[in-house]
Amino acid sequence: MLGGSLAGCASAAGEGKGVDLLVFAPHPDDEVLGCAGILRRTWAEGKTAKIVIFTSGDGFPGFASRLSGKPVEQLAPRDFFELARYRQDQSRVALKILGGRIEDLLFLGYPDSELDAVYLARGSAPVRQKFTGKSETYATDRPAAPYTHDAALSDVVGLIRRFNPARICVTHPADRHPDHQAAFKFVKEAVAASGSAAVFETYLVHGGSEWPWPLGSTPESPFEAHDVKGERIPLGVPWPPSRRVPLSPDDIRVKLAAIRAHSTHLEGAAEGPLAHEKKYLESFVKSEEVFWPADAR
Repeated sequence: MLGGSLAGCASAAGEGKGVDLLVFAPHPDDEVLGCAGILRRTWAEGKTAKIVIFTSGDGFPGFASRLSGKPVEQLAPRDFFELARYRQDQSRVALKILGGRIEDLLFLGYPDSELDAVYLARGSAPVRQKFTGKSETYATDRPAAPYTHDAALSDVVGLIRRFNPARICVTHPADRHPDHQAAFKFVKEAVAASGSAAVFETYLVHGGSEWPWPLGSTPESPFEAHDVKGERIPLGVPWPPSRRVPLSPDDIRVKLAAIRAHSTHLEGAAEGPLAHEKKYLESFVKSEEVFWPADAR
């Protein structure tokens, strides 16, 4: 399926017509969980790809607690600012592993855990993030923007027009995480507003209990649906997926390394919830990556 040209979420854009692939991710790490293989292949083939991350991951108390060494109830805004810096650095390391350049990665700086609230924030009153106390974007190379629907949508429309991608990927609307649903809604609106003719596809991160399955890195296995307590997992998406992109052994090796760049805070965890989290992240290392089409109408 990949052969000499990239299938899945990347295809040649045509010379002078823009980037080949534009990946939107709600949080640092989603870009590699869903799209590391196709990103790596795009850059390895000398094509162009950009990653846009909506948030800096600054809304994860358990992660901030582990970094700071403080109990969750003692965390302060500065601890979440440090969390954002740390998670941005993890994405930069993963980017280098995949073969991208620093200019291929952009952070918009909207609030983790409240991107869905930003989507609903119509009018001029911004959302205030409960962990950082911020009501505008920060720690980016872009001018500060309020945490409002219009500001975020304007950012996304501007980037789609600027990059003029041949293919766009974002999280699936059926993803169980509200931030992931909001990311899809923003990109869907922006694709329509920008008049983009890009192929528009989605990837799934939170698909319900025991997704992905089997748990842990299983590079010889494809993504599989299965039943959990009478429900077909993954929830809310057609199965089989519309596009299955086989990954080469090199793609798989690099994807695992990129995922591990996002789990440095879990090093040394031999058992318990942290060890399970590391194994869960590595569950996205399969013999393929899978995508579903989206409609901007």
